[in-house]
Amino acid sequence: MKVGATIGALPEALADDIEAARELALDHVRITLSWAAAQPRPGIVDGGVVEAIRSAAQLLRGSGIDVWICLLSPDVPRWFENDGGFTDARHAGHWWPRWVEAASTAFGDDVDGWIPIEAPFAIAERLVPLDPRRHGEVVDTLLVAWRDAWRILHGPSPIATSLDVRTIAIPGDDVEAAEAARRDDHLRWHTWLRALRDGSITIPGRADRELADLAGSCDVLGIATSGGAGLDLEALVQRTAEQGPDRPLAITFRPRGVDVDARAEALGEVMSDARRLTATLPIVGFTTTDLAAQLRLR
Repeated sequence: MKVGATIGALPEALADDIEAARELALDHVRITLSWAAAQPRPGIVDGGVVEAIRSAAQLLRGSGIDVWICLLSPDVPRWFENDGGFTDARHAGHWWPRWVEAASTAFGDDVDGWIPIEAPFAIAERLVPLDPRRHGEVVDTLLVAWRDAWRILHGPSPIATSLDVRTIAIPGDDVEAAEAARRDDHLRWHTWLRALRDGSITIPGRADRELADLAGSCDVLGIATSGGAGLDLEALVQRTAEQGPDRPLAITFRPRGVDVDARAEALGEVMSDARRLTATLPIVGFTTTDLAAQLRLR
């Protein structure tokens, strides 16, 4: 199992993060690229951002560290969001593939893998948190965006998901809360994993549909989760393996805790669990979002 960490793409933080990654002798680093910073205007790529990321990637790879780039986090361009963003399927279908193509052209020679979309459930929740109908439309649009990114990026460098999964408790004494929890569970688990497995989009409140080239559209089936000591990682990874396509598995973990020592304790425990699970599950990568906690574990 290869171990790595995520780092931001802000120039002022890159140098320190690169040094920490070298000090930890990580196998890989995941750079979360800000679409807003890299493409401040429609169709225009900021040359300074491109050069900063290229330089960081070259430094890391020169130290024997693989570089993965994430293309979509909540930080989307203002111009994109002002005209509807992912709440407008036509608008997203026009601009998102162009961004992926631009990133592929700019960084394709300097990366070892791609994460097109980070935490899609959280992105949809942020955009339309209180409207199930519109929320379903955004989820559908994000699945199309995933498929489009796969079509563009699929090639020599692997593509990984980063699905924000968690165990959902279904209340037994509140009908409305139980219905909301079942919808949450379906969207976090069934919708994305079935779509990747067989190309069927199943969203509560919408008719099921097939989407061409969606089935099998990842090389690594990655999940993103968070928590403190006591997280049941085995349940999350086992369910992912059972419901998703037959792919190598990867874990991204954000440790929670009152201070860096508590976060380091959680990280150490979950990383130990991940190593243990490699005996029975095809876990190929473990990534943490907390370099400070990882440094504390040395």
